[in-house]
Amino acid sequence: MEIYSSFVKKMAAELGADLCGIAPVDRFRDAPKGYNPRDVLPECRSVIVVAVSSLSSTMSANSTLPYTLVRNQLSDRLDGMALELAERLESQGVGAVPIGANEPCVLDRGSRKLRGVISLKHAAVFAGLGKMGKNTLLINERHGNMLWLGAVLTSAELEADPVATYEVCTGGCRLCINACPVKALDGTSINQRACGNYAFGDEKVLFRHYGGWRIKCNRCRKVCPNCFGLTA
Repeated sequence: MEIYSSFVKKMAAELGADLCGIAPVDRFRDAPKGYNPRDVLPECRSVIVVAVSSLSSTMSANSTLPYTLVRNQLSDRLDGMALELAERLESQGVGAVPIGANEPCVLDRGSRKLRGVISLKHAAVFAGLGKMGKNTLLINERHGNMLWLGAVLTSAELEADPVATYEVCTGGCRLCINACPVKALDGTSINQRACGNYAFGDEKVLFRHYGGWRIKCNRCRKVCPNCFGLTA
């Protein structure tokens, strides 16, 4: 059975996605070895990326506990969404593999970075859902950087979306770079170890023993002029 992009996007919307974009696998040609979609699903032809918008009010809270709660709940929702979408596609006779919103992940021996099965942020860029900001967050013209992502790899050859052409970090803006308390940003990449140790470090271990943990820093997201959509 031939699967159409409009059919996939309708299913994604029914499952609760605010955005859905599709990228052909060829756009991932420069992905690190082992993290190309075809390294996961050899017959992959398309990558379906789904996104849900976070609660903008969490950026106004003095505590990061609500932000952590929303992040965790939306991640679970995206995992379920990707699974359901993959199940529906497989029922139509095509291969479909869901990709988790945050976990599981692996430690890449070469870069010493934690990586997902594929980079969801890069997949979202390739699927036309936005551009990467200097804070290394996806920025969408309507939803800003307040999006959480999931994906499905599929053997179906779907009509691809064009990549976004708008600019997200214009001029010499350095707000996110200057706001980072551990100087983990340089405008093009992130020092994952420095960021992770600060935002998810010792307190993550401490809070785990008391029934939970919190993300204690989201400054690079919060100070961005495009946090809630493009301002230009």
